[in-house]
Amino acid sequence: MTADLIEATYIATRPDRPADVLAEAVAREQSLEILPELIPGHIAERLLGRVLEVERVDETRWAMRIGYPELLASKQMGQLLQLLYGNVSFYPRIRLTALSLPRSLLDELPGPLGGIARIREITGVEGRAMLITVLKPRGSSPEHLADLALRFARGGGDLLKDDQNLVEADIQSFTKRITSCAQAIEKASEKTGRNCLYLPHAAGSGDHLRRQLEAVARAGLHGVVLCPWVMGLESAATTAREFGLMWLAHPAMAGSLTEPDDHGVSTDVLLGTLVRAAGADISIFPGSGGRISSSHDDEGRTCRALTEPLGTLPATLPCTGGGKRLDQVAAAGRRLGPDFAVLVGGDLLRRGDALESSTRDAITELAG
Repeated sequence: MTADLIEATYIATRPDRPADVLAEAVAREQSLEILPELIPGHIAERLLGRVLEVERVDETRWAMRIGYPELLASKQMGQLLQLLYGNVSFYPRIRLTALSLPRSLLDELPGPLGGIARIREITGVEGRAMLITVLKPRGSSPEHLADLALRFARGGGDLLKDDQNLVEADIQSFTKRITSCAQAIEKASEKTGRNCLYLPHAAGSGDHLRRQLEAVARAGLHGVVLCPWVMGLESAATTAREFGLMWLAHPAMAGSLTEPDDHGVSTDVLLGTLVRAAGADISIFPGSGGRISSSHDDEGRTCRALTEPLGTLPATLPCTGGGKRLDQVAAAGRRLGPDFAVLVGGDLLRRGDALESSTRDAITELAG
Protein backbone atom coordinates (compact mmCIF):
# COMPACT_ATOMS: atom_id res chain seq x y z
CA MET A 1 0.00 0.00 0.00
CA THR A 2 1.23 3.48 -0.87
CA ALA A 3 1.97 5.55 2.25
CA ASP A 4 -0.78 8.03 3.21
CA LEU A 5 -3.09 6.83 0.44
CA ILE A 6 -6.48 5.26 1.05
CA GLU A 7 -6.57 2.44 -1.48
CA ALA A 8 -9.95 1.28 -2.75
CA THR A 9 -10.52 -1.47 -5.29
CA TYR A 10 -13.67 -1.41 -7.38
CA ILE A 11 -14.96 -4.11 -9.72
CA ALA A 12 -16.59 -2.73 -12.86
CA THR A 13 -18.90 -5.24 -14.56
CA ARG A 14 -19.56 -4.62 -18.24
CA PRO A 15 -18.18 -1.06 -17.99
CA ASP A 16 -19.96 1.59 -20.04
CA ARG A 17 -16.62 2.96 -21.32
CA PRO A 18 -13.02 1.75 -21.53
CA ALA A 19 -11.95 0.56 -18.08
CA ASP A 20 -8.99 2.94 -17.83
CA VAL A 21 -11.22 5.89 -18.74
CA LEU A 22 -13.82 4.77 -16.21
CA ALA A 23 -11.16 4.45 -13.50
CA GLU A 24 -10.00 8.01 -14.09
CA ALA A 25 -13.60 9.19 -13.93
CA VAL A 26 -14.20 7.40 -10.62
CA ALA A 27 -10.97 8.75 -9.10
CA ARG A 28 -11.93 12.32 -10.01
CA GLU A 29 -15.63 11.93 -9.13
CA GLN A 30 -14.94 10.66 -5.66
CA SER A 31 -12.11 13.03 -4.78
CA LEU A 32 -12.82 16.46 -6.32
CA GLU A 33 -15.95 16.01 -8.48
CA ILE A 34 -15.08 18.69 -11.02
CA LEU A 35 -13.98 18.92 -14.64
CA PRO A 36 -10.26 18.25 -15.09
CA GLU A 37 -9.61 21.68 -16.63
CA LEU A 38 -11.07 23.36 -13.53
CA ILE A 39 -8.68 21.73 -11.07
CA PRO A 40 -5.73 23.99 -10.21
CA GLY A 41 -2.41 22.17 -10.32
CA HIS A 42 -1.59 22.64 -6.64
CA ILE A 43 -4.98 21.18 -5.65
CA ALA A 44 -4.68 18.22 -8.01
CA GLU A 45 -1.25 17.41 -6.61
CA ARG A 46 -2.56 17.27 -3.04
CA LEU A 47 -6.13 16.02 -3.33
CA LEU A 48 -6.96 14.40 -6.65
CA GLY A 49 -7.55 10.66 -6.55
CA ARG A 50 -5.17 8.66 -8.69
CA VAL A 51 -5.53 5.42 -10.61
CA LEU A 52 -3.00 2.91 -9.30
CA GLU A 53 -3.91 -0.14 -11.37
CA VAL A 54 -6.52 -1.38 -13.84
CA GLU A 55 -6.64 -5.12 -14.42
CA ARG A 56 -8.98 -7.37 -16.32
CA VAL A 57 -10.59 -10.01 -14.09
CA ASP A 58 -12.53 -11.95 -16.71
CA GLU A 59 -14.54 -11.36 -19.87
CA THR A 60 -16.98 -8.94 -18.25
CA ARG A 61 -15.19 -7.52 -15.18
CA TRP A 62 -12.31 -5.16 -14.51
CA ALA A 63 -10.60 -4.36 -11.19
CA MET A 64 -9.76 -0.68 -10.67
CA ARG A 65 -7.46 0.18 -7.76
CA ILE A 66 -7.62 3.85 -6.85
CA GLY A 67 -5.64 5.82 -4.29
CA TYR A 68 -7.19 8.73 -2.43
CA PRO A 69 -5.11 11.19 -0.41
CA GLU A 70 -5.68 10.62 3.30
CA LEU A 71 -6.66 14.27 3.77
CA LEU A 72 -9.90 13.63 1.90
CA ALA A 73 -11.23 11.51 4.79
CA SER A 74 -10.98 14.49 7.17
CA LYS A 75 -10.50 12.05 10.09
CA GLN A 76 -14.26 11.31 9.96
CA MET A 77 -16.03 8.00 9.36
CA GLY A 78 -18.90 9.63 7.50
CA GLN A 79 -16.58 11.45 5.16
CA LEU A 80 -14.52 8.29 4.61
CA LEU A 81 -17.68 6.44 3.53
CA GLN A 82 -18.66 9.30 1.23
CA LEU A 83 -15.17 9.34 -0.26
CA LEU A 84 -15.25 5.61 -0.99
CA TYR A 85 -18.74 5.22 -2.38
CA GLY A 86 -20.63 8.51 -2.46
CA ASN A 87 -21.40 9.62 -6.01
CA VAL A 88 -20.03 6.44 -7.55
CA SER A 89 -22.94 4.56 -5.96
CA PHE A 90 -24.96 5.97 -8.88
CA TYR A 91 -22.55 4.66 -11.51
CA PRO A 92 -23.80 1.47 -13.18
CA ARG A 93 -22.29 -1.83 -12.06
CA ILE A 94 -19.50 -0.55 -9.79
CA ARG A 95 -18.80 -2.51 -6.60
CA LEU A 96 -16.30 -1.60 -3.87
CA THR A 97 -14.57 -4.87 -3.00
CA ALA A 98 -11.36 -4.07 -1.08
CA LEU A 99 -10.05 -1.32 1.16
CA SER A 100 -6.65 -0.52 2.67
CA LEU A 101 -6.34 2.32 5.16
CA PRO A 102 -3.01 3.97 5.99
CA ARG A 103 -1.73 3.70 9.55
CA SER A 104 -1.78 7.48 9.90
CA LEU A 105 -5.55 7.54 9.28
CA LEU A 106 -6.29 4.49 11.41
CA ASP A 107 -4.62 6.27 14.32
CA GLU A 108 -7.18 9.08 13.97
CA LEU A 109 -10.32 6.94 13.70
CA PRO A 110 -12.24 5.70 16.77
CA GLY A 111 -11.58 1.95 16.63
CA PRO A 112 -13.18 -0.43 19.16
CA LEU A 113 -13.21 0.66 22.78
CA GLY A 114 -12.22 -2.84 23.90
CA GLY A 115 -13.22 -5.34 21.25
CA ILE A 116 -12.77 -9.07 21.73
CA ALA A 117 -10.27 -8.73 24.58
CA ARG A 118 -12.61 -6.55 26.66
CA ILE A 119 -15.63 -8.76 25.94
CA ARG A 120 -13.67 -11.81 27.10
CA GLU A 121 -12.61 -9.93 30.22
CA ILE A 122 -16.21 -9.02 31.08
CA THR A 123 -17.72 -12.44 30.37
CA GLY A 124 -14.81 -14.56 31.54
CA VAL A 125 -15.05 -16.64 28.35
CA GLU A 126 -11.71 -17.85 27.05
CA GLY A 127 -10.69 -20.18 24.26
CA ARG A 128 -14.07 -20.70 22.60
CA ALA A 129 -16.68 -18.98 20.46
CA MET A 130 -19.55 -17.21 22.21
CA LEU A 131 -23.32 -17.56 22.13
CA ILE A 132 -25.54 -14.51 21.79
CA THR A 133 -29.32 -14.27 21.76
CA VAL A 134 -31.91 -11.53 21.30
CA LEU A 135 -34.66 -10.09 23.48
CA LYS A 136 -37.89 -9.79 21.47
CA PRO A 137 -40.57 -9.21 20.30
CA ARG A 138 -41.57 -5.58 20.60
CA GLY A 139 -44.77 -5.26 22.60
CA SER A 140 -43.58 -7.68 25.29
CA SER A 141 -43.71 -6.47 28.87
CA PRO A 142 -40.46 -5.61 30.64
CA GLU A 143 -41.20 -8.50 32.98
CA HIS A 144 -41.41 -11.00 30.11
CA LEU A 145 -38.19 -9.78 28.54
CA ALA A 146 -36.46 -9.85 31.93
CA ASP A 147 -37.57 -13.46 32.39
CA LEU A 148 -36.03 -14.41 29.03
CA ALA A 149 -32.83 -12.64 30.05
CA LEU A 150 -32.80 -14.46 33.40
CA ARG A 151 -33.15 -17.91 31.84
CA PHE A 152 -30.56 -17.28 29.13
CA ALA A 153 -28.05 -15.99 31.70
CA ARG A 154 -28.76 -18.85 34.09
CA GLY A 155 -28.04 -21.25 31.23
CA GLY A 156 -24.58 -19.71 30.86
CA GLY A 157 -25.32 -17.50 27.84
CA ASP A 158 -22.48 -15.15 26.99
CA LEU A 159 -24.01 -12.13 25.24
CA LEU A 160 -27.54 -10.75 25.17
CA LYS A 161 -28.79 -7.97 22.91
CA ASP A 162 -32.04 -6.13 22.38
CA ASP A 163 -33.75 -6.66 19.06
CA GLN A 164 -33.36 -3.60 16.83
CA ASN A 165 -37.15 -3.23 16.89
CA LEU A 166 -37.20 -2.69 20.64
CA VAL A 167 -37.62 1.09 20.60
CA GLU A 168 -39.42 3.39 23.03
CA ALA A 169 -40.62 6.92 22.36
CA ASP A 170 -40.10 7.95 26.00
CA ILE A 171 -37.07 7.59 28.20
CA GLN A 172 -39.06 6.29 31.19
CA SER A 173 -40.20 3.17 29.33
CA PHE A 174 -36.69 2.59 27.98
CA THR A 175 -35.16 2.90 31.44
CA LYS A 176 -37.72 0.60 33.03
CA ARG A 177 -37.14 -2.10 30.43
CA ILE A 178 -33.35 -2.11 30.46
CA THR A 179 -33.25 -1.89 34.26
CA SER A 180 -35.54 -4.93 34.57
CA CYS A 181 -33.36 -6.94 32.21
CA ALA A 182 -30.12 -5.83 33.84
CA GLN A 183 -31.41 -6.79 37.29
CA ALA A 184 -32.47 -10.21 35.99
CA ILE A 185 -29.00 -10.85 34.58
CA GLU A 186 -27.40 -9.75 37.83
CA LYS A 187 -29.64 -12.17 39.69
CA ALA A 188 -28.55 -14.98 37.39
CA SER A 189 -24.92 -14.04 37.87
CA GLU A 190 -25.27 -14.41 41.64
CA LYS A 191 -26.31 -18.01 41.04
CA THR A 192 -23.90 -18.99 38.25
CA GLY A 193 -20.85 -16.89 39.13
CA ARG A 194 -20.65 -15.87 35.44
CA ASN A 195 -21.30 -12.57 33.74
CA CYS A 196 -23.61 -12.21 30.74
CA LEU A 197 -22.93 -9.05 28.72
CA TYR A 198 -26.24 -7.24 28.06
CA LEU A 199 -26.47 -4.64 25.28
CA PRO A 200 -29.69 -2.58 25.06
CA HIS A 201 -30.72 -1.01 21.75
CA ALA A 202 -30.39 2.78 21.63
CA ALA A 203 -32.16 4.53 18.74
CA GLY A 204 -33.06 7.98 17.52
CA SER A 205 -30.94 11.10 17.60
CA GLY A 206 -30.09 14.23 19.53
CA ASP A 207 -31.17 14.58 23.14
CA HIS A 208 -33.34 11.46 23.09
CA LEU A 209 -30.43 9.27 22.02
CA ARG A 210 -28.13 10.82 24.60
CA ARG A 211 -30.64 10.26 27.39
CA GLN A 212 -30.79 6.58 26.47
CA LEU A 213 -27.01 6.32 26.55
CA GLU A 214 -26.95 8.10 29.91
CA ALA A 215 -29.48 5.59 31.26
CA VAL A 216 -27.38 2.67 30.03
CA ALA A 217 -24.27 4.11 31.66
CA ARG A 218 -26.13 4.79 34.93
CA ALA A 219 -27.36 1.19 34.97
CA GLY A 220 -23.73 0.05 34.99
CA LEU A 221 -24.02 -1.66 31.61
CA HIS A 222 -21.03 -1.88 29.30
CA GLY A 223 -22.49 -1.17 25.88
CA VAL A 224 -25.37 -0.73 23.47
CA VAL A 225 -26.73 -1.91 20.13
CA LEU A 226 -26.64 0.72 17.37
CA CYS A 227 -27.84 0.56 13.76
CA PRO A 228 -25.14 2.58 11.95
CA TRP A 229 -26.70 2.27 8.49
CA VAL A 230 -29.95 3.74 9.84
CA MET A 231 -28.64 6.43 12.19
CA GLY A 232 -25.48 7.19 10.22
CA LEU A 233 -22.01 5.74 10.58
CA GLU A 234 -20.59 9.01 11.88
CA SER A 235 -23.21 9.24 14.63
CA ALA A 236 -22.63 5.65 15.67
CA ALA A 237 -18.88 6.21 15.75
CA THR A 238 -19.12 9.16 18.13
CA THR A 239 -22.19 8.90 20.39
CA ALA A 240 -21.44 5.72 22.31
CA ARG A 241 -17.83 6.77 22.80
CA GLU A 242 -18.98 9.98 24.56
CA PHE A 243 -20.37 7.80 27.34
CA GLY A 244 -17.54 5.27 27.44
CA LEU A 245 -19.78 2.53 26.05
CA MET A 246 -18.91 -0.30 23.71
CA TRP A 247 -21.31 -0.87 20.83
CA LEU A 248 -22.62 -3.64 18.64
CA ALA A 249 -23.17 -2.76 14.98
CA HIS A 250 -26.46 -4.15 13.71
CA PRO A 251 -26.57 -4.52 9.90
CA ALA A 252 -30.12 -3.23 9.32
CA MET A 253 -30.27 -1.54 5.87
CA ALA A 254 -26.78 -2.78 4.95
CA GLY A 255 -28.15 -5.52 2.72
CA SER A 256 -29.04 -2.92 0.09
CA LEU A 257 -25.29 -2.40 -0.30
CA THR A 258 -23.80 -5.82 0.36
CA GLU A 259 -26.14 -8.16 -1.46
CA PRO A 260 -26.11 -7.00 -5.13
CA ASP A 261 -23.68 -8.87 -7.36
CA ASP A 262 -22.39 -6.02 -9.51
CA HIS A 263 -22.69 -2.90 -7.35
CA GLY A 264 -22.65 -1.88 -3.71
CA VAL A 265 -19.94 -2.72 -1.17
CA SER A 266 -18.62 -6.13 -0.15
CA THR A 267 -19.55 -7.36 3.33
CA ASP A 268 -15.94 -7.59 4.50
CA VAL A 269 -15.43 -3.89 3.67
CA LEU A 270 -18.76 -2.55 4.94
CA LEU A 271 -19.46 -4.74 7.98
CA GLY A 272 -15.81 -5.59 8.52
CA THR A 273 -13.19 -2.89 7.99
CA LEU A 274 -15.48 0.15 8.11
CA VAL A 275 -17.46 -0.74 11.25
CA ARG A 276 -14.24 -1.78 12.99
CA ALA A 277 -12.61 1.54 12.13
CA ALA A 278 -15.77 3.29 13.35
CA GLY A 279 -15.35 1.65 16.74
CA ALA A 280 -17.82 -1.23 16.81
CA ASP A 281 -16.81 -3.84 19.38
CA ILE A 282 -19.16 -6.43 17.83
CA SER A 283 -20.32 -6.62 14.22
CA ILE A 284 -23.29 -8.76 13.15
CA PHE A 285 -23.50 -10.02 9.57
CA PRO A 286 -25.70 -12.72 7.99
CA GLY A 287 -23.01 -15.18 6.91
CA SER A 288 -24.22 -18.57 5.64
CA GLY A 289 -27.27 -20.55 6.70
CA GLY A 290 -30.21 -19.23 8.67
CA ARG A 291 -33.34 -17.35 7.69
CA ILE A 292 -31.33 -14.46 6.27
CA SER A 293 -28.16 -15.44 4.43
CA SER A 294 -25.62 -13.57 2.37
CA SER A 295 -25.62 -14.34 -1.34
CA HIS A 296 -21.82 -14.07 -1.29
CA ASP A 297 -19.27 -16.47 0.17
CA ASP A 298 -17.88 -13.77 2.46
CA GLU A 299 -18.18 -15.11 6.01
CA GLY A 300 -14.48 -15.95 6.37
CA ARG A 301 -13.30 -12.71 4.75
CA THR A 302 -15.51 -10.65 7.02
CA CYS A 303 -14.23 -12.44 10.14
CA ARG A 304 -10.66 -11.75 9.04
CA ALA A 305 -11.39 -8.08 8.37
CA LEU A 306 -12.69 -7.78 11.92
CA THR A 307 -9.92 -9.69 13.68
CA GLU A 308 -6.66 -9.56 11.72
CA PRO A 309 -4.12 -6.80 12.50
CA LEU A 310 -5.35 -3.35 11.44
CA GLY A 311 -2.96 -0.69 12.66
CA THR A 312 -3.27 -0.66 16.43
CA LEU A 313 -7.05 -1.14 16.45
CA PRO A 314 -8.38 -3.86 18.77
CA ALA A 315 -10.13 -6.79 17.11
CA THR A 316 -13.89 -6.53 16.73
CA LEU A 317 -15.93 -9.62 17.63
CA PRO A 318 -17.50 -11.09 14.46
CA CYS A 319 -21.05 -12.31 14.99
CA THR A 320 -22.83 -14.42 12.42
CA GLY A 321 -26.61 -14.07 12.66
CA GLY A 322 -29.66 -13.88 10.46
CA GLY A 323 -31.91 -16.52 12.00
CA LYS A 324 -29.39 -19.22 12.87
CA ARG A 325 -30.67 -22.40 14.54
CA LEU A 326 -29.32 -24.20 17.57
CA ASP A 327 -28.37 -27.20 15.45
CA GLN A 328 -25.99 -24.93 13.49
CA VAL A 329 -23.99 -23.77 16.51
CA ALA A 330 -21.41 -26.56 16.63
CA ALA A 331 -20.69 -26.39 12.89
CA ALA A 332 -20.27 -22.62 13.06
CA GLY A 333 -17.76 -23.06 15.86
CA ARG A 334 -15.73 -25.52 13.84
CA ARG A 335 -15.91 -23.37 10.72
CA LEU A 336 -15.00 -19.99 12.18
CA GLY A 337 -12.86 -20.77 15.21
CA PRO A 338 -12.86 -19.31 18.71
CA ASP A 339 -12.87 -15.58 17.99
CA PHE A 340 -16.45 -15.12 16.91
CA ALA A 341 -20.01 -15.26 18.24
CA VAL A 342 -23.01 -17.07 16.83
CA LEU A 343 -26.41 -15.43 17.20
CA VAL A 344 -29.40 -17.71 17.81
CA GLY A 345 -32.59 -15.78 18.41
CA GLY A 346 -36.03 -17.22 17.73
CA ASP A 347 -34.91 -20.84 17.67
CA LEU A 348 -33.66 -20.47 21.23
CA LEU A 349 -36.50 -18.32 22.55
CA ARG A 350 -39.11 -20.77 21.28
CA ARG A 351 -37.72 -23.42 23.65
CA GLY A 352 -39.89 -21.92 26.39
CA ASP A 353 -39.31 -23.72 29.67
CA ALA A 354 -36.29 -25.44 28.12
CA LEU A 355 -34.56 -22.16 27.23
CA GLU A 356 -32.11 -22.44 30.11
CA SER A 357 -31.12 -26.04 29.40
CA SER A 358 -30.97 -25.42 25.64
CA THR A 359 -28.60 -22.51 26.26
CA ARG A 360 -26.43 -24.71 28.45
CA ASP A 361 -26.31 -27.41 25.77
CA ALA A 362 -25.31 -24.89 23.08
CA ILE A 363 -22.49 -23.54 25.25
CA THR A 364 -21.26 -27.10 25.75
CA GLU A 365 -21.19 -27.61 21.98
CA LEU A 366 -19.19 -24.40 21.48
CA ALA A 367 -16.74 -25.51 24.17
CA GLY A 368 -16.57 -28.84 22.27
